Amino acid sequence: MEEFRKAFTGLERNFGFCNVNNGYTDPDTGKIKFRSGDYGWSGKPITDKDYQQHLDGTKSIGIQPCNDDGLARFGAIDIDPKVYKNLDVKYYLDIIQEKELPLIPARSKSGGLHLYVFTKELVKAKIIKDFLEEVLFLFKLPINTEIFPKQTKLGKNTDGDKINGNFINLPYFKKNERVALSPNGEEMSIELFLNCIELNKQTSDQLKEISNNIIQKELIGGAEEFKDGPPCLEILSKNKMKDGRDR
Repeated sequence: MEEFRKAFTGLERNFGFCNVNNGYTDPDTGKIKFRSGDYGWSGKPITDKDYQQHLDGTKSIGIQPCNDDGLARFGAIDIDPKVYKNLDVKYYLDIIQEKELPLIPARSKSGGLHLYVFTKELVKAKIIKDFLEEVLFLFKLPINTEIFPKQTKLGKNTDGDKINGNFINLPYFKKNERVALSPNGEEMSIELFLNCIELNKQTSDQLKEISNNIIQKELIGGAEEFKDGPPCLEILSKNKMKDGRDR
């Protein structure tokens, strides 16, 4: 439990809860949804007992990765397809391997996919959020894809109350639900998952270096006439345009 809590440490003065037994499945999308009162903030500080109850399956919890100092040590891309049964998990696993990304995929509560990144120490939450935003295009995900931490600063509202922001539901509920996936798609035990976290932890400098390398590799190499132009035009010119227009 200690290793799990350390990996998913964030805002500690409050945490999220979800009454998973009261969820219902949206008939159109397959997404699991919850009614008011079954999902929200607990209103109290997180404890070791809360993490243990999550792992035991008696209470599902969520954590805001960003703390009151604007620091975080984990983040995630939340992949929510329009129709959950059509989610091509292998597509994401293959890209993670091909691009050698320090991301660990895990099933989400609703049947989607969370792509987690972890750092060796607390770093500015903005660094984690920026990194995840910069790799979205590798998965051909839209810019409005949900990313955690959603907030990189919390502060107070106009009434002087501290802001909580948004939490993400943690994996390994009951230790065997929302589990992480290996490169070949097999489910990981929690022990293997925690080992995988240790092997993939990054420093803030490493995240920036990975981002820069991706940009250099993926956003250059297009047509000569775009060398001095925006990278987006250069990457578009690497592929043949099918609309018949003059590029």
